[in-house]
Amino acid sequence: MNLLRTALTYERGVWVSLFRWVFRRDPAGPGARFGYSAMTTPVMLAFIGVSIVEIPILHFLLPWRTVQIIAFALSLWGLLWMVGFLGAIRVHPHVVGATGVRVRSGFTVDVFLPWSAIAEVRTRNRPLEKSKGVQFEETADGGLIGKVAVFGQTNIELVLTGPTAVDLPRGPVTALHFWADDPKELVTAVRENLVSVG
Repeated sequence: MNLLRTALTYERGVWVSLFRWVFRRDPAGPGARFGYSAMTTPVMLAFIGVSIVEIPILHFLLPWRTVQIIAFALSLWGLLWMVGFLGAIRVHPHVVGATGVRVRSGFTVDVFLPWSAIAEVRTRNRPLEKSKGVQFEETADGGLIGKVAVFGQTNIELVLTGPTAVDLPRGPVTALHFWADDPKELVTAVRENLVSVG
């Protein structure tokens, strides 16, 4: 039942993201936006391109009309699904706003950290051993680092003032690492806000 619920939630998220991307509906809220799609986009575009080529090829290779229709429907669904997935990472950016930082990963991760919870921010490229999008690491002093990765990498570290409850499978966390396409600009924006609210 949990697996079905997760699948339905994911399916809904893809189609809602596609709608928002196509019709330019912005759910991010006020603040400076920072993307994390630079590495993902070429891969997704490659899959989309292959799917576009595959649709007419299957039509000519399959001799049965009913099978052609089913294959076309499934291929079209898959194509739109991939476009929706690409849209999800475009319409859900990281946001540095007046009240804090939102760290996102499509429609599946949305972590908000108020300025009072953030002690320090820095850039640091870290390749991770696993490729999972959300990971955790326990530190020697008993802390817990949350990691929101892109292709098994993070390049920004938010050090928190103390253990902070976040909307992730585990917590509270003492630091949050994530990936941004423009890490220096994001870090600058975070530091400017930390100074202004400090």
